[in-house]
Amino acid sequence: MSLLALTLVGSTALVGAPPAGATTTRAARMVEKINTARANHGLPPLHTSPDLMAAARTHSSAMSGQGLLFHTASFSSLCCWNAIAENVGMGYSVRDLHRAFMHSAPHRANILDRRMEQVGVGFVSVNGQLWVTEVFRSRA
Repeated sequence: MSLLALTLVGSTALVGAPPAGATTTRAARMVEKINTARANHGLPPLHTSPDLMAAARTHSSAMSGQGLLFHTASFSSLCCWNAIAENVGMGYSVRDLHRAFMHSAPHRANILDRRMEQVGVGFVSVNGQLWVTEVFRSRA
C-alpha cells in the first residue's frame, strides 16, 4: 500500500470550522466523487464513518496548522481495521483535488481499492488553501 502526498496550489478562506466529525458540503461532494469513480469501475460505494470523518478533519487541521502535507503517523486510534489507506493534498477545489488524486497511481489505487468499505473525508480551508485528508478502511 503506497501512501503519497499530493500538492496543488489552493484558494479559499476559513470561516468558522465545523466540529471534527461534521460532514461539510465539500466532504460530501468528495465522497460523491469517490463513489462515482468506484461505480465507474464496477466497485461498491464506500460508506462514511463518523470516526473516519473526525480523524480526517483533525488531520487536515493539523496539516494546515503546520503549513505542511504529511501522512498520519499511526492509525492506532482508529478501531477495527484489516486495511487502511490515506490520501492527503491541498488545492483549489474538490473537483481539482479529486482529479489530481485520480491521475496519481497510488492515490487512485486507494480510491479504487476493492477491500475498502468506509471512507472519511476532512477539509480545512486556511489563507486561500484547501487542505484535504481521505481515510479509507476495511473493517475487521
